[in-house]
Amino acid sequence: MVLPAETEERVKRRALNVCQDNLRKVLELARKTPRMVEHFAKGDKEMARQLFNEIRNGEDEVIKARRMVSQELAEIGAILMSREDFLRFTNLTSEIADFSEGIAFRLVEMMEHNWSVPGDIKKDLLALSEAVFDSVLKLRETMIVLSHGSAKTLEKAKDVEIA
Repeated sequence: MVLPAETEERVKRRALNVCQDNLRKVLELARKTPRMVEHFAKGDKEMARQLFNEIRNGEDEVIKARRMVSQELAEIGAILMSREDFLRFTNLTSEIADFSEGIAFRLVEMMEHNWSVPGDIKKDLLALSEAVFDSVLKLRETMIVLSHGSAKTLEKAKDVEIA
């Protein structure tokens, strides 16, 4: 009987590491979104444009990280039975980055066209963007706990679901 060069546990750890890298980049974009909304609420077009450019560049980094996950999973091959789960997770978290870019684009366009938005809507939008950031932060915590194989993984996953 021939044993593979890498054990399934080591392969899972490699896959988790590249997924964590992707999620870290998504988290950076999710962190910038409330700042973007804040500048939108203040009417600061210049900072909003600057943040939009940062978010757009960050989206490119997320795309590269997602490709890296796909490449890593292709290299791992059949040893890892749950590789589709890793791909699905990466694709879903990458959608968060897509939404962040879409939000930033729309906010900049609203500012460029001088749309009048009531203050209470701006406050609610800021609260919503902060709640989304909090959810992504909890998702990252869950991913970190998962990489340590902790029994608290399900508890952290429930926190994400509640958020």
